[in-house]
Amino acid sequence: MISLLVVNYRSASLAVAAIESARASTSQSLQVVVVENSCDEREAAALKGHCDVLVVSAANRGYAGAINDGRRRCDGEVLLVSNPDVTYGGGAIDALVGALDAKTVVAGPALYWDRAFEWILPPSDLHTGLEKLDEAAASRSNTWWRARDRRRIRQRIAFWSLTRPAFVPAVSGAVMAIRSDAFDRLGGFDERFRLYFEENDFLRRVAEQRRHVIYVPGARCQHLYNQSASQDTAGSAVAYLESEAKYLAKWNGPLAARALKRLERRPAERPAQKLEGPIQTSADEFVEVSPDSSFETSGAHFPLRAGAVEMPAAAWEAFRGSRLHLRVIDRSTARVRATYVRYKS
Repeated sequence: MISLLVVNYRSASLAVAAIESARASTSQSLQVVVVENSCDEREAAALKGHCDVLVVSAANRGYAGAINDGRRRCDGEVLLVSNPDVTYGGGAIDALVGALDAKTVVAGPALYWDRAFEWILPPSDLHTGLEKLDEAAASRSNTWWRARDRRRIRQRIAFWSLTRPAFVPAVSGAVMAIRSDAFDRLGGFDERFRLYFEENDFLRRVAEQRRHVIYVPGARCQHLYNQSASQDTAGSAVAYLESEAKYLAKWNGPLAARALKRLERRPAERPAQKLEGPIQTSADEFVEVSPDSSFETSGAHFPLRAGAVEMPAAAWEAFRGSRLHLRVIDRSTARVRATYVRYKS
């Protein structure tokens, strides 16, 4: 049996859609456990009847705490930990579960922004101390930023080009298939991380146990990204910084964590042309898309042929930010050929 474990926070309609798509995505027995973290009777009422077990939190337990609470009600040999803003593609769950074994204890899918699975989302980072140092140095030096940016473009192209399952350091916390015995052996999620970094911490503990994390590109899901957190943008930003500080301190020590944060500077705003229509690309180009001008993290679209490229309307409408950055990149050289910004009206 597989236990789908969804944490809901003011996203009941999305959670219901996620559950429906998950049931259609597997041929195996699926137990659905939902933890209602909104402390809202209306949310609980909307979810009742769509799951096998509904856990209603007396207070917002944070994502990690809610997952641990829900785990105690799960009977499956595999936990499918899921955000509510996910739609599962056909066969995605079976592909994820099929990739697990005694040594490979976590599997993650290919995540896309759109339902047609054409705009793929970024690979995940572990956010190690060295990675944070690299990011902080780039925030202080344009030369470092340019070299790092090109290196990361190449790394993303390599990831997006994968067609077979591959071992990776990290997968997105939006969807993770986890062997239940491994989850329990590792003590579940660390509840110090109420929102953000709980999956990074868990995956690092997986690696410490000499177990593997696998990316399964054939398992495809749509992820609308951050729909719950975007309802409280200021609160989410604070939660991110708090969790980042705790995470860096846990894995690098408090002195190193403080030094890394002191070194970091606000990323410079990168120049871009205002975009008011489609982007024209040639056959050897692709498009990256990011919520910030530094493209610290970005998704991509690889056109099948030269011509006009435009974001899917549904993805643009679901985006909660005020602007989105796009750039055209040469596939073979990883050089940026044009950069654009599109504003929400």
